Amino acid sequence: MDSSGLPKLKARKIDGHKGTFGTVGILGGTTGDPESNLARMIGAPALVAMGANRAGCGLVKIAAPDSILNSILTVAPMATGFPYHEESTQSGSLERVLERMSAECDAMVIGPGLGTGVHIRRFVHHFSTITNTNRCKSVVLDADALNALCMLDPIPARWTLPTIMTPHPGEAKRLLTALAIDHDPAGDASQRSDACRALAKHFGSVVVLKGMHTVISDGEREWVCKQGHACLSTGGTGDVLAGMIASLVAQSIDDPNVDDFDAACIAVETHARCGELWSQNHLASAGLDPRDLFELIPAVLQQFRDEAM
Repeated sequence: MDSSGLPKLKARKIDGHKGTFGTVGILGGTTGDPESNLARMIGAPALVAMGANRAGCGLVKIAAPDSILNSILTVAPMATGFPYHEESTQSGSLERVLERMSAECDAMVIGPGLGTGVHIRRFVHHFSTITNTNRCKSVVLDADALNALCMLDPIPARWTLPTIMTPHPGEAKRLLTALAIDHDPAGDASQRSDACRALAKHFGSVVVLKGMHTVISDGEREWVCKQGHACLSTGGTGDVLAGMIASLVAQSIDDPNVDDFDAACIAVETHARCGELWSQNHLASAGLDPRDLFELIPAVLQQFRDEAM
Protein backbone atom coordinates (compact mmCIF):
# COMPACT_ATOMS: atom_id res chain seq x y z
CA MET A 1 0.00 0.00 0.00
CA ASP A 2 1.03 3.59 -0.68
CA SER A 3 0.66 6.21 2.07
CA SER A 4 -2.72 7.04 0.49
CA GLY A 5 -3.97 3.54 1.28
CA LEU A 6 -4.31 2.72 -2.42
CA PRO A 7 -3.03 -0.54 -3.92
CA LYS A 8 0.15 -0.79 -5.96
CA LEU A 9 0.16 -1.23 -9.71
CA LYS A 10 1.87 -4.43 -10.79
CA ALA A 11 5.51 -4.26 -11.82
CA ARG A 12 6.10 -3.71 -15.52
CA LYS A 13 7.60 -6.67 -17.37
CA ILE A 14 11.25 -6.05 -18.09
CA ASP A 15 10.88 -7.75 -21.48
CA GLY A 16 7.58 -5.99 -22.29
CA HIS A 17 6.88 -4.04 -25.47
CA LYS A 18 4.30 -1.49 -26.60
CA GLY A 19 1.71 -4.21 -27.07
CA THR A 20 2.20 -5.42 -23.51
CA PHE A 21 1.08 -2.35 -21.62
CA GLY A 22 -2.38 -1.71 -23.00
CA THR A 23 -3.93 0.35 -25.79
CA VAL A 24 -6.11 3.40 -25.15
CA GLY A 25 -8.60 4.68 -27.71
CA ILE A 26 -9.94 8.25 -27.71
CA LEU A 27 -13.00 9.55 -29.52
CA GLY A 28 -13.33 13.32 -29.40
CA GLY A 29 -12.86 16.67 -31.06
CA THR A 30 -15.17 18.68 -33.29
CA THR A 31 -14.71 21.08 -36.19
CA GLY A 32 -17.19 23.62 -34.84
CA ASP A 33 -19.70 25.69 -36.77
CA PRO A 34 -19.49 29.52 -36.77
CA GLU A 35 -23.08 29.82 -38.04
CA SER A 36 -24.35 27.87 -35.02
CA ASN A 37 -21.82 29.49 -32.67
CA LEU A 38 -20.27 26.08 -31.93
CA ALA A 39 -16.62 26.12 -30.90
CA ARG A 40 -13.89 24.16 -32.66
CA MET A 41 -12.28 21.79 -30.15
CA ILE A 42 -8.94 20.26 -31.02
CA GLY A 43 -6.90 20.36 -27.81
CA ALA A 44 -9.03 18.11 -25.62
CA PRO A 45 -8.40 14.73 -27.33
CA ALA A 46 -4.70 15.60 -27.70
CA LEU A 47 -4.40 16.29 -23.97
CA VAL A 48 -6.19 13.01 -23.21
CA ALA A 49 -3.70 11.19 -25.44
CA MET A 50 -0.70 12.77 -23.75
CA GLY A 51 -2.11 11.98 -20.31
CA ALA A 52 -2.58 8.35 -21.32
CA ASN A 53 0.93 8.14 -22.75
CA ARG A 54 2.60 9.71 -19.71
CA ALA A 55 0.72 7.33 -17.42
CA GLY A 56 2.41 4.42 -19.17
CA CYS A 57 0.13 2.73 -21.69
CA GLY A 58 1.82 1.19 -24.71
CA LEU A 59 -0.31 2.61 -27.53
CA VAL A 60 -2.78 5.47 -28.04
CA LYS A 61 -5.31 5.74 -30.90
CA ILE A 62 -7.43 8.80 -31.65
CA ALA A 63 -10.62 8.96 -33.71
CA ALA A 64 -11.61 12.49 -34.74
CA PRO A 65 -13.13 14.40 -37.70
CA ASP A 66 -10.78 14.17 -40.67
CA SER A 67 -10.40 17.95 -41.05
CA ILE A 68 -8.86 18.34 -37.57
CA LEU A 69 -7.19 14.98 -36.99
CA ASN A 70 -3.78 16.08 -38.30
CA SER A 71 -3.80 19.07 -35.94
CA ILE A 72 -4.57 16.78 -33.01
CA LEU A 73 -1.77 14.39 -33.97
CA THR A 74 0.68 17.29 -34.20
CA VAL A 75 0.16 17.85 -30.47
CA ALA A 76 0.16 14.11 -29.69
CA PRO A 77 2.48 12.58 -32.32
CA MET A 78 2.86 9.25 -30.52
CA ALA A 79 -0.79 8.46 -31.30
CA THR A 80 -2.22 6.92 -34.46
CA GLY A 81 -5.28 8.52 -36.01
CA PHE A 82 -8.58 7.27 -37.37
CA PRO A 83 -10.50 9.93 -39.31
CA TYR A 84 -14.22 10.07 -39.87
CA HIS A 85 -16.34 12.51 -41.87
CA GLU A 86 -18.26 14.64 -39.40
CA GLU A 87 -20.91 15.49 -41.96
CA SER A 88 -21.71 11.78 -42.46
CA THR A 89 -22.32 10.96 -38.80
CA GLN A 90 -26.06 10.66 -39.47
CA SER A 91 -25.38 7.53 -41.52
CA GLY A 92 -23.46 5.78 -38.79
CA SER A 93 -19.84 6.88 -39.27
CA LEU A 94 -19.32 7.41 -35.55
CA GLU A 95 -20.80 4.01 -34.78
CA ARG A 96 -18.41 2.34 -37.24
CA VAL A 97 -15.47 4.16 -35.68
CA LEU A 98 -16.60 3.02 -32.23
CA GLU A 99 -16.78 -0.60 -33.36
CA ARG A 100 -13.26 -0.43 -34.76
CA MET A 101 -11.83 1.24 -31.68
CA SER A 102 -13.53 -1.20 -29.32
CA ALA A 103 -12.00 -4.07 -31.30
CA GLU A 104 -8.47 -2.64 -31.11
CA CYS A 105 -8.28 -0.94 -27.68
CA ASP A 106 -8.28 -2.16 -24.08
CA ALA A 107 -9.89 1.02 -22.73
CA MET A 108 -11.46 4.07 -24.35
CA VAL A 109 -12.19 7.70 -23.54
CA ILE A 110 -15.31 9.08 -25.21
CA GLY A 111 -16.38 12.72 -25.10
CA PRO A 112 -13.53 15.26 -24.89
CA GLY A 113 -14.44 18.10 -27.25
CA LEU A 114 -16.97 15.88 -29.02
CA GLY A 115 -19.89 18.33 -29.10
CA THR A 116 -23.52 17.65 -28.22
CA GLY A 117 -25.37 17.81 -31.53
CA VAL A 118 -28.24 15.50 -32.42
CA HIS A 119 -25.94 13.00 -34.10
CA ILE A 120 -23.72 12.92 -30.99
CA ARG A 121 -26.73 12.20 -28.81
CA ARG A 122 -27.70 9.35 -31.14
CA PHE A 123 -24.16 8.04 -30.91
CA VAL A 124 -24.13 8.14 -27.09
CA HIS A 125 -27.42 6.25 -27.05
CA HIS A 126 -25.95 3.67 -29.46
CA PHE A 127 -22.91 3.27 -27.23
CA SER A 128 -25.11 2.49 -24.23
CA THR A 129 -26.48 -0.57 -26.03
CA ILE A 130 -23.33 -2.18 -27.47
CA THR A 131 -22.34 -5.51 -25.97
CA ASN A 132 -19.08 -6.40 -24.30
CA THR A 133 -17.87 -8.70 -27.07
CA ASN A 134 -14.80 -6.83 -28.27
CA ARG A 135 -11.37 -6.20 -26.80
CA CYS A 136 -12.36 -3.04 -24.92
CA LYS A 137 -13.21 -3.76 -21.30
CA SER A 138 -13.97 -0.30 -19.88
CA VAL A 139 -14.87 3.16 -21.18
CA VAL A 140 -14.26 6.56 -19.59
CA LEU A 141 -17.22 8.86 -20.32
CA ASP A 142 -16.01 12.44 -20.08
CA ALA A 143 -17.10 15.99 -20.95
CA ASP A 144 -19.49 16.12 -23.91
CA ALA A 145 -20.40 12.43 -23.64
CA LEU A 146 -21.88 13.31 -20.23
CA ASN A 147 -23.52 16.47 -21.57
CA ALA A 148 -25.10 14.53 -24.44
CA LEU A 149 -26.24 11.88 -21.99
CA CYS A 150 -28.26 14.50 -20.09
CA MET A 151 -30.24 15.24 -23.27
CA LEU A 152 -31.41 11.67 -23.91
CA ASP A 153 -34.97 10.67 -23.13
CA PRO A 154 -34.97 8.28 -21.46
CA ILE A 155 -31.48 8.40 -19.98
CA PRO A 156 -29.99 4.89 -19.95
CA ALA A 157 -29.89 3.44 -16.46
CA ARG A 158 -27.19 0.84 -17.14
CA TRP A 159 -24.42 0.24 -19.65
CA THR A 160 -23.43 -3.03 -21.26
CA LEU A 161 -19.76 -2.04 -21.01
CA PRO A 162 -18.20 -1.10 -17.65
CA THR A 163 -17.95 2.69 -17.48
CA ILE A 164 -16.10 5.32 -15.51
CA MET A 165 -17.85 8.70 -15.52
CA THR A 166 -15.76 11.80 -14.81
CA PRO A 167 -18.07 14.80 -14.28
CA HIS A 168 -17.06 18.12 -12.81
CA PRO A 169 -19.72 19.59 -10.48
CA GLY A 170 -21.56 21.36 -13.31
CA GLU A 171 -21.82 18.21 -15.41
CA ALA A 172 -22.84 16.20 -12.37
CA LYS A 173 -25.56 18.73 -11.55
CA ARG A 174 -26.96 18.48 -15.08
CA LEU A 175 -27.07 14.69 -14.81
CA LEU A 176 -28.69 14.76 -11.37
CA THR A 177 -31.28 17.30 -12.51
CA ALA A 178 -32.13 15.24 -15.59
CA LEU A 179 -32.58 12.21 -13.33
CA ALA A 180 -34.65 14.20 -10.78
CA ILE A 181 -32.14 13.37 -8.03
CA ASP A 182 -31.85 16.12 -5.41
CA HIS A 183 -28.19 16.22 -4.39
CA ASP A 184 -25.65 19.03 -4.61
CA PRO A 185 -22.33 17.99 -6.24
CA ALA A 186 -20.88 21.42 -5.41
CA GLY A 187 -21.92 21.35 -1.75
CA ASP A 188 -20.07 20.28 1.38
CA ALA A 189 -18.24 16.97 1.71
CA SER A 190 -21.35 15.05 2.73
CA GLN A 191 -23.42 16.46 -0.15
CA ARG A 192 -20.70 15.68 -2.68
CA SER A 193 -20.46 12.15 -1.35
CA ASP A 194 -24.23 11.66 -1.64
CA ALA A 195 -24.26 13.05 -5.20
CA CYS A 196 -21.38 10.87 -6.35
CA ARG A 197 -22.84 7.71 -4.83
CA ALA A 198 -26.29 8.40 -6.29
CA LEU A 199 -24.88 8.71 -9.81
CA ALA A 200 -22.74 5.60 -9.37
CA LYS A 201 -25.74 3.56 -8.23
CA HIS A 202 -28.03 4.82 -10.97
CA PHE A 203 -25.61 4.09 -13.81
CA GLY A 204 -23.85 1.09 -12.30
CA SER A 205 -20.60 2.94 -12.97
CA VAL A 206 -17.52 4.19 -11.22
CA VAL A 207 -18.07 7.94 -10.83
CA VAL A 208 -15.23 10.44 -10.38
CA LEU A 209 -16.76 13.67 -9.06
CA LYS A 210 -13.97 16.14 -9.73
CA GLY A 211 -13.03 19.19 -7.70
CA MET A 212 -10.96 19.88 -4.62
CA HIS A 213 -11.06 16.59 -2.70
CA THR A 214 -12.36 14.58 -5.64
CA VAL A 215 -14.84 11.89 -4.64
CA ILE A 216 -14.85 8.46 -6.28
CA SER A 217 -17.64 5.91 -5.81
CA ASP A 218 -18.81 2.70 -7.41
CA GLY A 219 -22.06 2.79 -5.45
CA GLU A 220 -20.63 0.69 -2.63
CA ARG A 221 -17.03 1.76 -2.09
CA GLU A 222 -15.99 5.40 -1.73
CA TRP A 223 -12.63 7.14 -1.69
CA VAL A 224 -11.87 10.85 -1.28
CA CYS A 225 -8.62 12.40 -2.49
CA LYS A 226 -7.00 14.45 0.25
CA GLN A 227 -4.36 15.97 -2.05
CA GLY A 228 -4.63 18.67 -4.69
CA HIS A 229 -4.03 22.32 -5.44
CA ALA A 230 -6.01 25.20 -6.90
CA CYS A 231 -3.46 25.51 -9.74
CA LEU A 232 -5.27 22.54 -11.33
CA SER A 233 -8.37 24.69 -11.75
CA THR A 234 -7.77 25.48 -15.39
CA GLY A 235 -9.08 24.16 -18.69
CA GLY A 236 -7.50 20.95 -19.95
CA THR A 237 -6.39 19.39 -16.67
CA GLY A 238 -9.50 17.21 -16.62
CA ASP A 239 -8.64 15.93 -20.10
CA VAL A 240 -5.21 14.89 -18.86
CA LEU A 241 -6.87 13.07 -15.94
CA ALA A 242 -9.28 11.20 -18.24
CA GLY A 243 -6.32 9.91 -20.24
CA MET A 244 -4.49 8.84 -17.09
CA ILE A 245 -7.51 6.89 -15.84
CA ALA A 246 -7.95 5.04 -19.14
CA SER A 247 -4.23 4.33 -19.27
CA LEU A 248 -4.19 2.70 -15.84
CA VAL A 249 -7.34 0.72 -16.67
CA ALA A 250 -5.69 -0.57 -19.86
CA GLN A 251 -2.51 -1.53 -17.98
CA SER A 252 -4.41 -3.32 -15.20
CA ILE A 253 -6.79 -5.54 -17.16
CA ASP A 254 -5.06 -8.75 -16.01
CA ASP A 255 -4.15 -7.43 -12.56
CA PRO A 256 -6.44 -8.97 -9.92
CA ASN A 257 -5.40 -6.35 -7.36
CA VAL A 258 -6.43 -3.25 -9.36
CA ASP A 259 -9.94 -2.82 -10.77
CA ASP A 260 -11.53 0.23 -12.42
CA PHE A 261 -12.29 1.85 -9.06
CA ASP A 262 -8.67 1.46 -7.92
CA ALA A 263 -7.28 2.68 -11.26
CA ALA A 264 -9.43 5.81 -11.05
CA CYS A 265 -8.30 6.48 -7.47
CA ILE A 266 -4.61 6.07 -8.33
CA ALA A 267 -4.94 8.38 -11.35
CA VAL A 268 -6.74 11.05 -9.32
CA GLU A 269 -4.17 10.89 -6.50
CA THR A 270 -1.27 11.11 -8.96
CA HIS A 271 -2.91 14.03 -10.79
CA ALA A 272 -3.47 15.87 -7.49
CA ARG A 273 0.11 15.34 -6.34
CA CYS A 274 1.39 16.61 -9.68
CA GLY A 275 -0.55 19.82 -9.09
CA GLU A 276 1.03 20.23 -5.67
CA LEU A 277 4.49 19.54 -7.06
CA TRP A 278 4.04 22.06 -9.88
CA SER A 279 3.04 24.72 -7.35
CA GLN A 280 6.08 23.97 -5.20
CA ASN A 281 8.47 24.00 -8.16
CA HIS A 282 7.11 27.27 -9.55
CA LEU A 283 6.39 29.03 -6.25
CA ALA A 284 2.99 29.84 -7.71
CA SER A 285 -0.67 29.14 -7.04
CA ALA A 286 -1.83 29.77 -10.61
CA GLY A 287 -0.63 29.79 -14.20
CA LEU A 288 -0.32 26.04 -14.77
CA ASP A 289 -0.56 24.96 -18.39
CA PRO A 290 -2.12 21.46 -18.46
CA ARG A 291 0.85 20.34 -20.57
CA ASP A 292 3.08 21.13 -17.57
CA LEU A 293 1.71 18.00 -15.91
CA PHE A 294 3.22 15.68 -18.51
CA GLU A 295 6.79 15.88 -17.21
CA LEU A 296 5.61 15.29 -13.64
CA ILE A 297 3.30 12.31 -14.12
CA PRO A 298 5.87 9.49 -14.63
CA ALA A 299 7.87 10.12 -11.45
CA VAL A 300 4.82 10.73 -9.26
CA LEU A 301 3.05 7.66 -10.62
CA GLN A 302 6.14 5.54 -10.03
CA GLN A 303 5.33 5.75 -6.31
CA PHE A 304 2.35 3.51 -7.03
CA ARG A 305 4.25 0.90 -9.01
CA ASP A 306 5.29 -2.31 -7.31
CA GLU A 307 8.89 -2.10 -8.44
CA ALA A 308 12.14 -0.43 -7.46
CA MET A 309 14.05 1.94 -9.75
